[in-house]
Amino acid sequence: MKIIFRDAQHAWNPTQEEIKAWAYSGEKIPEQDWELAVNSLENIPMICSLIDDEKCNRTLFFLGSLYVFIGDIVRSGEAEEIGRLSELLNTMKMKAKSERLIDWIKRSKYLIQHPNTYDYDYWGLGSKHVY
Repeated sequence: MKIIFRDAQHAWNPTQEEIKAWAYSGEKIPEQDWELAVNSLENIPMICSLIDDEKCNRTLFFLGSLYVFIGDIVRSGEAEEIGRLSELLNTMKMKAKSERLIDWIKRSKYLIQHPNTYDYDYWGLGSKHVY
């Protein structure tokens, strides 16, 4: 395996450069449930750009990671994080190109407005929205 991550044994704190390198590589997922490691509010714009890039062969992985991330934030109920997320979704809505990404934004906004509709099958690992 080609070493992409600065810490090959624990790829749980990847940089954006490492995430991008993996996105275009032929390497297997570095860790089980790695969707959790790539997610942060700061990474969302980059992840969205990867999903919109037809040359990226990991779009389903990244889309799934976004659903998990949104579900986790909404379930947390942390008003400040949810507010930052709402602003970010508004920004991403103007930039999104792919139908899948546009659907994710719409569904995410709905979940924020209706947190009681959260369902792990759709907002957890292996999201039915994606797979």
